[in-house]
Amino acid sequence: MKKILFLTLLAGWIISGSAQARIKIAYVDMDYILEKLPEYNQALSELDHKALKWKSQVEKMSREIEDMKKSLEQEKVLLTKELLQEKEEEIQFKEKDLLQYQMAKFGPNGDYVMQKQNLIVPVQEKVFNAVSKLIKASKYDIVFDKSNENLGIIYSNPKLDISDKIIKIITKKKNKEERSLKAKERKKKREQEMNEAQKKHAELAAQRAKERAEKRKKALEERKKKREEEQKKETDKQKSNPDNNNEEYGDKLSPEQLKKLQDKTPKLTPEQINEKRKKEREERRLRILEERKKKKEENKN
Repeated sequence: MKKILFLTLLAGWIISGSAQARIKIAYVDMDYILEKLPEYNQALSELDHKALKWKSQVEKMSREIEDMKKSLEQEKVLLTKELLQEKEEEIQFKEKDLLQYQMAKFGPNGDYVMQKQNLIVPVQEKVFNAVSKLIKASKYDIVFDKSNENLGIIYSNPKLDISDKIIKIITKKKNKEERSLKAKERKKKREQEMNEAQKKHAELAAQRAKERAEKRKKALEERKKKREEEQKKETDKQKSNPDNNNEEYGDKLSPEQLKKLQDKTPKLTPEQINEKRKKEREERRLRILEERKKKKEENKN
């Protein structure tokens, strides 16, 4: 009745409208469009895979019930009335579980129907958006869904079928989205590579700075060690020659040393001897300072 009413109203609207202007009509085949969309077929394949598992579970539960019934039939004569009733109730409970499971998975509002509907809805939205775009571009007045049985279409001219155009629009948009996604992935990859390169550069710079610091530290330690060795040699030399040591640092000679010095030199007065000693000490002191200054300059270089 609904089909007849819809077609009658549609025919009247077309006839009344044709007197004023030419009506542009087209149709789409939703089933055909769904078959041509890879994402829908892939999702449907995954859903069918789930359905196989659900069917396998149903078959397993059914076999268990059949085995329980056979076992009960064989043991029936040996069981008491209470045990027999208990076994029958257990089978009824299992059958109830099986029915509930079947309805939950394959019933009108079950997982299979609902998930399949959820797969179709996004595709229907894509088709609707594509149809809307095509309607605006081609200025269609009416667009039918051929796969809708409620319309009761007996014949349709293939020239009016715009399903392939809809698929082309959806595919074009999908390809654009995929290119955009790939571009984002490439950009992200380049940024990661750049960050890794910067990280490696920073690590290398830190390693080089560490090596330079260690090298400088080693050089300073070697110079320090060399100075300590030279100082030790100088100290040992001074210890092994106390006479020279006393003279270099201007200490007074002992009476014995003074007597030896007087025996070796011409007869001089004590004032002349002290004056000579003072002059010699000053010469030695200047010579030692000059040598030390020269060593310091060499160490700096």
